[in-house]
Amino acid sequence: MSLALPPTVTLDDRFARELAEMAIAWRAEEVSDPRLLVLNEPLATELGLDSAWLRSSEGLRLLVGNLVPSGASPVAQAYAGHQFGGYSPASRRRARTPAR
Repeated sequence: MSLALPPTVTLDDRFARELAEMAIAWRAEEVSDPRLLVLNEPLATELGLDSAWLRSSEGLRLLVGNLVPSGASPVAQAYAGHQFGGYSPASRRRARTPAR
């Protein structure tokens, strides 16, 4: 038995809506000349993304956060936890989630 992969990545703003105190609206700075160093093609395929498109100028804009897909609400979120073997408190770090 094989499972069909979803054709696209579905984006929504559930995190920002349900945990509004943990996120603020965020917009990436424009990157004038983004360049791709490495593309994880197996992961892109698993997510239903076209590797050739991700390598295009529009795909690169998506990867750097300058192209926001319909339905996406980019946020910066507070978080805390262990990272790289040490505790990372929420007050010192923010994670950017352009796809959520």
